Parts: sequence; structure tokens; C-alpha cells
Amino acid sequence: MNRHQIEKIIHETMNHVGVIREVRLERNGINMTYHFIHDYVTYDPDRIQEAVSEQERPVSLETYVAAITMHELGHALDRRALLAGLSLSREVYQMKKTTPPKVLERNPEYMAKIIAEEERNLHAEKTAWYNAAELNRKHSLISELDFAAIKRQSLSSYERRLAGKVKVYRMAAGEDVGD
Repeated sequence: MNRHQIEKIIHETMNHVGVIREVRLERNGINMTYHFIHDYVTYDPDRIQEAVSEQERPVSLETYVAAITMHELGHALDRRALLAGLSLSREVYQMKKTTPPKVLERNPEYMAKIIAEEERNLHAEKTAWYNAAELNRKHSLISELDFAAIKRQSLSSYERRLAGKVKVYRMAAGEDVGD
């Protein structure tokens, strides 16, 4: 399937659920992204096709694109909260960019901000999936089983990566992380 066909599915999904955003092609290795500052969605057709083939529960490309589109629209529906967290995101970004890792690791205040930012990111992902599930329930775009499988796989990979990062940050901050 070519990029035009994928983009057509994205637009059809948006039209069907009544949440319309600008769509841009961006070959960045990420299947789809919602850019909340400027309020648009990007997609990488090559990564989308790879992601479909990685699904534990086989789904069609159309089903996968519809689910991921609804997920990105779920972020768009939560845009106000994403914008509210922007100052912390910028602060953490600048801190990481300008502060040597050893200094960050030894400063509990810095580590607390980094952990808060990572946990906020996870909350935003869960909220977007919740919103996407509501869109799917309301508009019956794809089967609940397919939606749940795509959500589970997408969210679990994000949760694992994030949980690992938070554990490292908590250890660096001197917190008891247990197992």
C-alpha cells in the first residue's frame, strides 16, 4: 500500500469520527505522531507498514491505521492538558541539554522533575488511548477485539520503555525502587 492510500485511510477515519486535523507526511521512523503545539498529525508510511507486520494479533493495514489515527486524535482531544504540561517539558528538556548527567543524577530536585515529566507522558498516552476507545465505541470503526489488541501492544511497549527509564531515574535519585 502506498502513502496516498494510507493518507486516504487517515482522512476517512478523521471524517468518520468528526475530529479533523491537518495531516503531514514525515519519514521519521514513528508510525504516527500528534504535534500538539501546532495541532497536526504526521505519519510515516514505511514505519506504519512495519508496525502492522509486528502486531501479535494480525490486523489489516486499514484497521491498524484507523486505530492509530484515533489514538492520535485522542491526543488532539486532550490538547489543553498537553499544552498545560509544556512548561515542565521545556524545563526538563533544557535541564537535560545543559546539565551533565552526573549532576542530574545527584540532584533530587532535577530527578523529581524528570520523573514527573516521564509519568506525565505515560498519563498522556493512556488518556489518548481512552479517548480513542471512546471514539471507536461511538463510531464503530473497527472491532473491539482488534482495537484492544492494537492498543495493548502499542501501550505495553510504551509502558515498558517508560517504566525502565523511570526506574533508572528513581535509582539515580536514591529512591528505593524494589522489583
